[in-house]
Amino acid sequence: MMKTQWQQYKELELLPDNVAAPQTIHSPLMAAFDQHWRARLDQRARKLDHEYQVEYLERRLTLVCGRSTTTANIWRKCWSLLNTPLQFQSYRSTHSEPEIRRTLDKMGQSWWHVYDPRTGRTVYLESEADVQVWLDERLYH
Repeated sequence: MMKTQWQQYKELELLPDNVAAPQTIHSPLMAAFDQHWRARLDQRARKLDHEYQVEYLERRLTLVCGRSTTTANIWRKCWSLLNTPLQFQSYRSTHSEPEIRRTLDKMGQSWWHVYDPRTGRTVYLESEADVQVWLDERLYH
């Protein structure tokens, strides 16, 4: 004979036989309350599952980083590389001097990359003389 859920519960909790099984209440209000309560419990269980996963990943990351200093250095270098463009942007915004770099394209032709932090404009010029003209115009305008 298969035991009901109530019988299994009574055995596990060592309840005496004279304790009666709970009676179901057939009420629309109680049914709505029960449905709402179960949905809340399910939602909380899913949230706990997510929190458990986050906690587990944080523990693993701590373990991996603590195991080897080279791994920690790699993470630190990666973080630093990811933040480099942000630092470069903040550098640009605090300095008003133009940034000038010479670059070569695929054909081997040299170009001058000029960035003006005051206006936020970038120009590419073909010669050093063009850069000098651009600087003079910037200075006197």
